[in-house]
Amino acid sequence: ALRRDGSNACWGRNDEGQAPPDGVDGDFVAISVASEHSIALRRNGNVACWGRNVDGEAPPNGVEGDFVAIAAGILHSLALRRNGS
Repeated sequence: ALRRDGSNACWGRNDEGQAPPDGVDGDFVAISVASEHSIALRRNGNVACWGRNVDGEAPPNGVEGDFVAIAAGILHSLALRRNGS
């Protein structure tokens, strides 16, 4: 869940690290979740990722870029850059 201050809260199943009880540090503007991973759009346009990453769907170091939208799928994640790519 996205809090008003840009932080997040997680709860529920966490066997893949997809719902850390203390949340994930950051100043977020959007969050998208799948069954075993989550991604969040930071205010600076980068994407944070956590949880299952067997197929590269949630790189632990996140993804840098000028992103404006995100979506998490079962075994993939998508992010739209400001320039439309």
